Amino acid sequence: MIKAGFLAVISSFLMLTGCGGYSEDSSAVTVQSENSSVMMQSDSSVSSVASDKQEVTTAEQHEEKEANGMQITIGDKQFPVNLESSDTVTALTEMLPLTLDMSELNGNEKYYYLDTSLPSAPQKVGHIHEGDIMLYGDKCLVVFYKSFDTSYSYTKIGNISDTSGLADALGKDGVTVTFEMNGSQDTEYTVQDVRNLNDFLLAKPTEEDLRGKPYDLDNDGVWSVFDLCLMKRRILEQRNMTTEFDFENKTVLLNSGYEMPILGLGTWTQDDDTAENSVYEALKDGYRLIDTAQYYGNETGVGNGIQRAIDDGIVTREEVFVTTKVMPSNYDRAYKSIDDSLERLGLDYIDLMLIHQSGSNDTEVYKALCQGVRDGKLRSIGISNYYTFDEYERVTSGGEIKPAVVQNENHPFFQNTQFQKDIAKYGTVVESWYPFGGRGHTQDLFGNETITDIAKAHGKTSAQIILRWHLQAGYVTIPGSQDPDHILENYSVFDFELTDAEMQRMAELHTGQRYENW
Repeated sequence: MIKAGFLAVISSFLMLTGCGGYSEDSSAVTVQSENSSVMMQSDSSVSSVASDKQEVTTAEQHEEKEANGMQITIGDKQFPVNLESSDTVTALTEMLPLTLDMSELNGNEKYYYLDTSLPSAPQKVGHIHEGDIMLYGDKCLVVFYKSFDTSYSYTKIGNISDTSGLADALGKDGVTVTFEMNGSQDTEYTVQDVRNLNDFLLAKPTEEDLRGKPYDLDNDGVWSVFDLCLMKRRILEQRNMTTEFDFENKTVLLNSGYEMPILGLGTWTQDDDTAENSVYEALKDGYRLIDTAQYYGNETGVGNGIQRAIDDGIVTREEVFVTTKVMPSNYDRAYKSIDDSLERLGLDYIDLMLIHQSGSNDTEVYKALCQGVRDGKLRSIGISNYYTFDEYERVTSGGEIKPAVVQNENHPFFQNTQFQKDIAKYGTVVESWYPFGGRGHTQDLFGNETITDIAKAHGKTSAQIILRWHLQAGYVTIPGSQDPDHILENYSVFDFELTDAEMQRMAELHTGQRYENW
């Protein structure tokens, strides 16, 4: 049975406030809540309702759960951890693996203050058991190696069931402890698996028959949001936690588990009619990433351009990645504004929604975006115009989902590579608006001697050299244009490659100069 704390995390996923479990010896799927379960055929049609269904966990399932949960490693000793089902655990596992230099306290525990706050629900536990792993406050991770009574409040994370040798391994002083997920490492997951599980949890029809799919990653007998979290993590691990661009498919895998095209069309300053035509031309030329914003006032035009391309058989909805943004000033109706954007765009989900810029109450807006993901309205979320790691941490501190994308001003004169490195540990990708420096400044870059020299060597324009540099430097980029010739020119950057020496010359153009102040 799913625990009450975890149900709160996914209450908006299903009307039953539950998550799904798949029975491999049946074509039916069980969606379980605290007091009831709904049996659903693989086509998501409801066939029967049963009350007070009791979940049975066999000894083998229990062993598998231990093998596929979290483990801590101390020196050459490994200790499997039975995890709680909670948003605290979900957030922690998104950060794994972690290697921490833990400090000693009171002769019974080791502790470490994390850099990032975790969701917490502290309760008076009364008694600490040897092997308990707890969160004190919202940052202090604690491993207890002795049992004792306590009046303190903690958020439970899990428990080491076999504590043989734990106290000896931890010792009496500070110690290095590694926290990581273990098990099911041989299963190769794909973005399609993420989509299948996500749609299943939202009670939507899935693209594949899910019978026998290995989606119970934590082996607790049900498919849940926690499994989805682990699956996304596994995909990143399969790619060595890198956000390297796939130039063959022109995409990058986001930490949300979805693939994002690495070159797209920006629509800032375009009205509805212009945006419709620009988007249509771009999709016809091969673009699959379209960027807009509520503030631009052209979401309707963008949606019309996408629909025209779909009607003409140029693309399908699934092939187009749509980004829009919400202003922090909209904090009091941020969640409702998601529906407004969906209506204007004519879509039933948005691929990526960003907070448009820093502002008061932006943390509340970020929480609303997290809710949009849980409700299936948004697939990925992120932020825009945040330029330091401290700001990144601040705005996302109240949400359990890390940004998939940060969209900032980036160009050869302002490369901000340190920030790109800082957020890479979360699998967050940086996207460049104004890749040419912005209106009124493009000639500063187009006429730069280094850029024109490299352009001449490749038989390309300065614009194409700049865009190719963005991509090879790991920046998704969205040049804006309404000129059909320029739209095509900007996309024609996949038939050549800058050399290492040329990339170094481009890197040396960095001056730290930004053109905008938002």
